[in-house]
Amino acid sequence: MINRSKGQYSGAREAFALWQQQPDLVYLDSAASCQVPEIVLQRYLDYYRGEHANAHRGAYPMAQHATELLEQARSYLARWLGTDATQLVFTAGATHSLNLLAQGLRIDWQPGDELVVSRAEHHANFLPWQRLAEQHQLALRWLDLDPTTGQLPDDWAEVIGPRCKLVAVTLASNITGQVLPVQAICQRARSVGAISCVDAAQAVSALPIDVTSLGCDALTFSAHKMYGVTGCGVLYAATSLQSQLDPAWLGGGMVAQVTPSASQWLAGVQKYEAGTPNTAAVVACAEAAKWLEEQRQLGLGDYVQKLADDCVVELRKRPWLKVLPRPSAALPLFSFFAPAIHAFDIASFLAEQNIAVRAGSHCAQPLLSHWQHEAVVRVSFGAYNTPADCERLLAALDEAYQLFIED
Repeated sequence: MINRSKGQYSGAREAFALWQQQPDLVYLDSAASCQVPEIVLQRYLDYYRGEHANAHRGAYPMAQHATELLEQARSYLARWLGTDATQLVFTAGATHSLNLLAQGLRIDWQPGDELVVSRAEHHANFLPWQRLAEQHQLALRWLDLDPTTGQLPDDWAEVIGPRCKLVAVTLASNITGQVLPVQAICQRARSVGAISCVDAAQAVSALPIDVTSLGCDALTFSAHKMYGVTGCGVLYAATSLQSQLDPAWLGGGMVAQVTPSASQWLAGVQKYEAGTPNTAAVVACAEAAKWLEEQRQLGLGDYVQKLADDCVVELRKRPWLKVLPRPSAALPLFSFFAPAIHAFDIASFLAEQNIAVRAGSHCAQPLLSHWQHEAVVRVSFGAYNTPADCERLLAALDEAYQLFIED
């Protein structure tokens, strides 16, 4: 049974209106998308109810106010990440950010130059670089993960050699929760003159992030992964990187002058933000960051980590289930499979019990295929989960065993 501690942080389920409507729901898919606290939803609605205008466009009071809200959110989120507003770009999401980087980098690529990615990458931090490699005849090299421990091998740094021009790495695996040594990876990239790009989408809700400490050139995440709404991505682009980064999309709001023969972009991060900004989602993202920071100070991190750790301990007592490698210091998520039952059958059975998990390759086929798995079931925790959710999951898995195997 899952241990229930008293007198400590016990989650923030009451902050989410969803459980007033669906009190029996066990939501264990926060790695895909977090639910949104009522305070964040309220901020989003308040913007549209009384503050909505096109930011950076009009001189009338509402438009000026919308601009102030957008830039205040930029400044807050920049401080939250350990940087300043001149290095923060708003996008539609982490996928958008990574494609912006891959399409906009102005580098003198030579055939045989190397791009290094980790085997743990989400497709969003692999496919743009794969296409870039194809376009310029670059060599794609892998930072592999050990199938037993899930960790990088001791000699990983040798993969990042003198011909490496860019390293793209996730802060943490969305399959195992493994936190990669990103600070060391970025340092190694810098030592050979390579650009470092960090995908923090999976880690942002669980780990405090300081881009200065990490030493990366670029870092991105999506708001919906950290209790915000969809449609907002945050991209940190170091000033030194911006000098090598062209806008990937062109349009209104990012130009200083347009003539029939030539055009000039705005200076700074606005040149990467063509079109009408999603101000409501950006404002909600800043509100989500404030809420998340408050919950962390109350003990959220240790709370969800313990839920995941305790659940893994119980799962490993069931020999018919196999948990993928998961180190002690990992995100509050894990993946497992049953050799005798397909992952989709397990997830479907759990869905019938109103337990939401995800089954499949989780947009990380290079890792799973390397480990010779087609699909796994992933369980991931958020601020709204409780020990009772874990007990419901375990009980339902025991029922699945009786249904699919014992019978």
